[in-house]
Amino acid sequence: MPDWMPSWGTTALIAIVTSLLTLIVSGRYVSPLLEVRNRRFQAKMQARERFQADMLTLMSAATRLLATSIPTGASESVRSALRGERLRWQDQIDEATKRLADRFEEVAFSYARSRLLTEVAVRYSGSVRMVWISDRSEERKLNALRDTTQQCHALFFDSPVFLVQRARAGRELDRLLGELEAPPEP
Repeated sequence: MPDWMPSWGTTALIAIVTSLLTLIVSGRYVSPLLEVRNRRFQAKMQARERFQADMLTLMSAATRLLATSIPTGASESVRSALRGERLRWQDQIDEATKRLADRFEEVAFSYARSRLLTEVAVRYSGSVRMVWISDRSEERKLNALRDTTQQCHALFFDSPVFLVQRARAGRELDRLLGELEAPPEP
């Protein structure tokens, strides 16, 4: 080093050059990779949120429809209002099952690390739509939607602490989906 530079100057110069090179390399090569990774992570989490929101819509609308009947002794205005509410809840189920069936690949992508969860999510998404458009009675449809959705929600969104409950929900969901996918008896 030059004679005019103090001994600590060499250390400072090396630190400055190292910092500049690190800043240039990280800004040019590392930051773009982290941004791409962040966008993929956000897309995965948003897909899971939409999946959960559609499940909650299904469960709540099915539960409301099963719990609310139109009383025979009610006035025509009350019966008309209840029919309107029931139609609105049925529309919510219709839209939620459409979204689940149409966006199953997003959910499959978000659970890509677990082949089993991916298969269950895709199977569930298709099955609930097929149940809703099937020829079953409304009560059977609603019970099937509510029961499968409860088990699927427990499997995907219960806390990891409840591992036994999640495993039980997975087995029950597999059984319910097997029943729904079986051909109807003549």
